Amino acid sequence: MNKILSQDEIDALLSSVSKGKTYDNLEPDSRRTVTVYDFKHPDRISKEQIRSMRTIHENFARLFATFLSTNMRALVDVNVISIDQVTYSEYTMSLSMPSSLYLLGFEEMEGKAVVEISPQLLLFIVDRLLGGSGETEIEVREITLIEQNIVQRIISNLINTLNEVWSQVFPLNARFDSFETDPQFVQIARSSETIAIIFFEVKVRGAVYPMNVGFPYFVLEPILQKLSSQTFFSTSKKVSDDELRMMEERLKATNIQLSAVFNETNIRVSEFLSLRKDDIIQLDKSINEELVIQVGKRTKMFGVPGRSGRKMAVQVTRQLSPEEKLSLEQ
Repeated sequence: MNKILSQDEIDALLSSVSKGKTYDNLEPDSRRTVTVYDFKHPDRISKEQIRSMRTIHENFARLFATFLSTNMRALVDVNVISIDQVTYSEYTMSLSMPSSLYLLGFEEMEGKAVVEISPQLLLFIVDRLLGGSGETEIEVREITLIEQNIVQRIISNLINTLNEVWSQVFPLNARFDSFETDPQFVQIARSSETIAIIFFEVKVRGAVYPMNVGFPYFVLEPILQKLSSQTFFSTSKKVSDDELRMMEERLKATNIQLSAVFNETNIRVSEFLSLRKDDIIQLDKSINEELVIQVGKRTKMFGVPGRSGRKMAVQVTRQLSPEEKLSLEQ
């Protein structure tokens, strides 16, 4: 039968509570230090690891900018803006509609990463790859299946470059998984999961386009310990003198197409149809003017025609000036 407290016992208990009586007989091992943790904006990657990630992706930006400049025949600059840690729900809500989201899978790690590229940048790339000037104003819209196939080589290089720069720390072995235009259909992590976002800006022809790469925390967790400064620099690959000499020899042995262009002129279709053997076509350039010398299909130098023994030749007179290079790019 339960014991019933007397009135005196009840008064004694109430008085002890009102006086703020505490109990200090806790064991020392049971006391723990309490730290403040912001569940809305968790900071689970240290500043040192963030600096290492920034170094990795600055190398990525440099290599990817070189590739884009070569393929789009225009000067492209890619820069790392910042690296932030946000929840996945905040990241998806910040994405625009429509978006261009490339999901990446990994061979040996669980989870996926996401690459978000501005649709305007992809449409600009499509225009340049198809021979356009890229000067027309591009309306934001979804990327079609045909346009996805056109830029697939660019995306493949992006993934390969990402694998290359990360190989200094850990082999990601990332591969293309899928493409989405609606952020609501992309669920690579829980809404409350932390995701590290590396923000880039792509500058080309006076325009600036955003791009970012996102890694969920549980994807980075197994390799975070390798992102310390000492580990990062100790695992960085160094090119030996023999390798540099071999690359130089291979580069010198590479064949390139060099051509001298005399001139071009415009004639009417009727004149073209009436051309016969021994007819003379008058060009707009004087015989004493310099010829354009092209490497591949790009103008690099100027020269004058002549002979070398029994063969026709051209003598280089000067390099292309920066002003002439800029006018040709436009």
